[in-house]
Amino acid sequence: MNGVYIEITDVCNLHCSFCPCGDPGTKAGMTTRVAAPRTFMSSKLFERCITEAATVTEQVYFHVLGEPTLHPGFSLYLKKLEEVSNARTDGKKLQLNLTTNGTTIARSGKAILASPAVRQVNFSTHAYAELPLEEAAENLQDVLDFCRMAAVERPDLYINLRLWNVGDESSNAWNNYMLEQVNKAFGRDGTNENHNADENCAPVTLEHFCSRHKSFLVEGRIYIHQDSRFEWPEQVSGSRFEARETLEGQSVSYPKGTCRALDTHCAILHDGRVVACCLDHSGQIALGHIQEKSLSEILSSPMATNIRDGFANHELRHPFCQSCKFCKRFK
Repeated sequence: MNGVYIEITDVCNLHCSFCPCGDPGTKAGMTTRVAAPRTFMSSKLFERCITEAATVTEQVYFHVLGEPTLHPGFSLYLKKLEEVSNARTDGKKLQLNLTTNGTTIARSGKAILASPAVRQVNFSTHAYAELPLEEAAENLQDVLDFCRMAAVERPDLYINLRLWNVGDESSNAWNNYMLEQVNKAFGRDGTNENHNADENCAPVTLEHFCSRHKSFLVEGRIYIHQDSRFEWPEQVSGSRFEARETLEGQSVSYPKGTCRALDTHCAILHDGRVVACCLDHSGQIALGHIQEKSLSEILSSPMATNIRDGFANHELRHPFCQSCKFCKRFK
C-alpha cells in the first residue's frame, strides 16, 4: 500500500466552500458538510494508528479533513513518527507527506524542517483564493519564506504549491497573483540577469500547465502543481452494504467504475474508524476500528475484500462509491 491517511484532527481554521469543513451556509443543500463537533486525535490512539500503519506502508499522511498543524501535539506526533520509523526492522523508513493550508507555517515550520521523517509538504494555496487579498498575500508570503528556508536547510524535502482550475476565468486572478509572487521569490520575474539565457530562471506562467503537464519545477525540489477542482462524495443516508445476488445465484450488475482505494491507500479517521478511501470523511465505508483489530485484519475483512474485488472488476459495489465523482477520473 502506498500510503495511510491518519486524520489527527478534523479541526480547521479556514472555511473553504469546496471542503466539508467549510461554513454550512456557503453552499445551501450541500450534503457533505461536517455537522458533528470537531476534535483532536488522542496521543494513545495516534500511537496505535502510526504503529499499525507501519505494518502496511512506508508513507503516511496526517489528514483526511482538518488542518494537522493545529493539533496541540503536532510536534510530538512528528517525534513519535520518527520513533516508529527508526524501530522498523526491515530497513525501510516511515515517512510523512504533509498536506497543510500553510496558515500556521510561520510557527510550525521549524518543527517540520527539523523532522527527517517529513518527506514532502503540500501547500493548499488554492484555498487562499477565497480569503481577503491582504490575508491571502500574508499567508502566501509565509509559505514562500518557508520554501526558501527549506531549500537551504532541507534540500531533500519535496514541496508542492497547489493551484486549482488553471485556465478557468474564475480562478485566474488568484493563480496569476500567486505565480507572480513565486516568480519574484525565486528570481523568475525577469530581474535575474541570467533569465534570458537560462530557462530555469524564466517566469512561470499559466501557459506552462495543461492536462498532461500538471507540475512545474520552480527550484530544487519545489514544484507548482495544478489540478481541477473535485467534489467530495455525498453522504449516503442509512445505506447498508451487502453483496447483492439474484435468487439464481448470479451477481446483480453494479455501476461501472474503479478506484485506487484499498489498493494504494486507506484512511483512519480521528476516532479510529478505518475507511477505504481518503475522501470518506464521515465513515460511510467503515471497515472496522483500529482500537479493536490490527490494520491488516481490517483490510482483509470480507467487506474490504468485496469492495476491492469490485474495483478490480470495474464495479462500484458500495453506495458511497456510486455517488463519488472523483472515481470517474480512473479508467
